[in-house]
Amino acid sequence: MTSSEFYISDEHPMYVERWGSGKDDSSRVVLVHGGVHTGVCWTARPDGQPGWAQYLAEHGWTAFVVDWPGVGRSAGTGALLQSTAEHIVTALVALVREIGPTLVIGHSIGGALAAKVMEVASEHVTGLVSIAPAPHGNITGKRLPLPGDRAITFDEDSTRRFFCNAPRFPKDSIDQYRRSLCAMSPGVFNALSSANGSQALVIKDFATVASIPKLVVAGDNDQLVPYQMSSSIAESLGARHITVGKDWGLSGFGHMIPIENGSEEILKRCLDWFAGVT
Repeated sequence: MTSSEFYISDEHPMYVERWGSGKDDSSRVVLVHGGVHTGVCWTARPDGQPGWAQYLAEHGWTAFVVDWPGVGRSAGTGALLQSTAEHIVTALVALVREIGPTLVIGHSIGGALAAKVMEVASEHVTGLVSIAPAPHGNITGKRLPLPGDRAITFDEDSTRRFFCNAPRFPKDSIDQYRRSLCAMSPGVFNALSSANGSQALVIKDFATVASIPKLVVAGDNDQLVPYQMSSSIAESLGARHITVGKDWGLSGFGHMIPIENGSEEILKRCLDWFAGVT
């Protein structure tokens, strides 16, 4: 297993970490993290166990792990408060177009970003897997826009309530997990559900993505994306909807599926689904 690093996109540079040999051009996957997180959530669990990137590399895939422009290892490339969903989509589209046909897996807000990338670069996206996804711009609600002059963070109580509540979360490593979190631009958050009138995450041409295989995966203990929300997202995308406890007999998962104990089985089933529809 090998890894290498590079940056993509000139206007809003984005850090990319590549895992795998790269020998099979048909087995590429881009992993898009969610808000207040970085690509670390794909490469290591808080308890030190390997992440989904290593699993994918060990099973013949080439995985591309990103840090959104403005955060993590991309933090030096732009001011956080000026970072927008448009910037992230632009960088992700540049990556997808450079590496060629790829499966895209997005977690939380990364799911909404990945859905928009699927539309913009539909000729290069072979499939979409949204893990506990946030709502893309077509799903409007009562979400009020947050002030644009203050970064979004989660305090300890909110972190434990929304991210660490599920039985499968590695509870002995919560402090280590909290250290991995970072601030998020309100401009990115406000693009969800078009809360600020932004069209950045609105899918404008569903016909373009109709033939692309799509899967929405939800945890039974998710406090951020309840069943009704994940179901609405799947319906809007024309995606298959899976609640892992009810549908796959994998109980105890919450919002942070990729770093929860036993989540490799969920990834395996997602890959099996993808193999069966392509």
